[in-house]
Amino acid sequence: MKMYRREVIIAALASSVASVALSWRIAAMAQSSEDKKTLTWVSFISYRNMNPASNYDSEVYVLGNVYETLFVYKDGKILPKLATSWERSDGGKTWAVRLRDGVKFHDGSALNSAAVKKSFEYVRDLGKGAGFLYAGLENVETPDDHTAVFRFKDPIAFDLVAAGQYGAFVIAPAAIDKGDEWLTQGNAIGTGPYKLAEFQQGKLVVLEKFDDYWGGWQSGQFERVVHPYVAEVATRVQMIRSGEADVSRVPGSQMESLDALSNVSVTNAPGWRTQLYMINVQKYPTDNLKFRQALLHLWDFDSVLKNIFHGAATKPVAPIASTMWGHGTYDVGTFDPDKALALLEESGIPKKDWNIKALYSASNQEQIDAIELFQASAAAIGVEVELDLEQVSSTFLSKARSPETSGHLNVMVWWPAYPTPSDWMVTMFHTEKKPAWNLSYYYDEEFDRLADQAFKLEGVDMDAAAKAYIAAQDRLMQNAVAIFYADVNRVDAYSSDIKGMEEANNPAYEWLSIYNLRR
Repeated sequence: MKMYRREVIIAALASSVASVALSWRIAAMAQSSEDKKTLTWVSFISYRNMNPASNYDSEVYVLGNVYETLFVYKDGKILPKLATSWERSDGGKTWAVRLRDGVKFHDGSALNSAAVKKSFEYVRDLGKGAGFLYAGLENVETPDDHTAVFRFKDPIAFDLVAAGQYGAFVIAPAAIDKGDEWLTQGNAIGTGPYKLAEFQQGKLVVLEKFDDYWGGWQSGQFERVVHPYVAEVATRVQMIRSGEADVSRVPGSQMESLDALSNVSVTNAPGWRTQLYMINVQKYPTDNLKFRQALLHLWDFDSVLKNIFHGAATKPVAPIASTMWGHGTYDVGTFDPDKALALLEESGIPKKDWNIKALYSASNQEQIDAIELFQASAAAIGVEVELDLEQVSSTFLSKARSPETSGHLNVMVWWPAYPTPSDWMVTMFHTEKKPAWNLSYYYDEEFDRLADQAFKLEGVDMDAAAKAYIAAQDRLMQNAVAIFYADVNRVDAYSSDIKGMEEANNPAYEWLSIYNLRR
């Protein structure tokens, strides 16, 4: 999904930062101070590719307000969206979907089964982004305008997959006809509440209300959204403080001071984003189980959560997010240097070899601060941790994916393509001949069997799938393949006259649903 798992590195030159900040200031100043129908929503991400069929990164923050899915996942349930009902048959290989009547695309054309067929087959055939999720889609039949029948080679939890945030958006036929490049460059035709009115790559997005949105409109909802990229945290915070911006993602360290302001409110909402360090189980000395277990006791979980995340994250209970179905319950680690030292001595690794490298990137300050704390804790008992910081995500991934240059610890920030544990289990830890995301270099036939079994069961028996996923997680925990240190919340600061922030945050999706906000 991914530019370092959809984690865009914020590393801009001072001149470009100034230019971007200026462009959004001009856009904001151009608005009347009395214009309550415009939302200024500051982005901490520099957007590049706006094609929902190929995008597997943070552009979804915007795209989720422009396009829609057949189903939506909320509070553990699959609910209707563009579909009103669906039926599974043939052991999970066939799914008949009834489409909502009266839905229009932004170009005025009607949503029908032919449009749905063209959209899903386009994603499959393009083969980019999350297209692999539809590799087993044989065809989509259209018996009438409002019925689409999806036929797959193998059983699939299509209701989950098509409720996902990647590869599941329904794109208008006219947009597909204009081609991949047209979509990539910032053009869009969806069914969502907002149209993509303007896109300046890496600088600015402007959304405008779609008058004919099938969900209708009520008083107080926003008609225009100005969404500029501002790289500097301090600048974003100041914009919120001064009232020049209405909404912005901010670090946990800013929560208390911002929430104390009369004109600002803060939400600290759970999500499915996890942070971890994957332990290379093939590289000496972390190829030794006791050595790996010792590292878990050198991670100061409480200090990281309290003093680095400032309460904007929780300690994981499993390798997957605690708000996801199918997670196990474990003690992922406790800070105990004495126990760590005992395990190191039991490992048989000579003290002269208590040297490891941590490879990480500059995607967020929290992970930088956390690994520096770990380095200090390790040094206190004689373990030397070399810190290898890469500013560019592609360089980080290139090094992490090579056995010769991989770290003993490789950082990862993760969130799933759709509501499933498999996006953690299969994508991150399944055996790979050439590592893509399995940066633990973990090769375990029994784990692979359990994870594959769980994935196949999703489409026919969710309870059985959950049990298999938990059994697979048992293997990961027994083998100490990673330091799972934070389930990260979303901290948004916003103008106190804005309502609906709780409804606008759904853990299953990375985007903020602007349609749910009102002033």
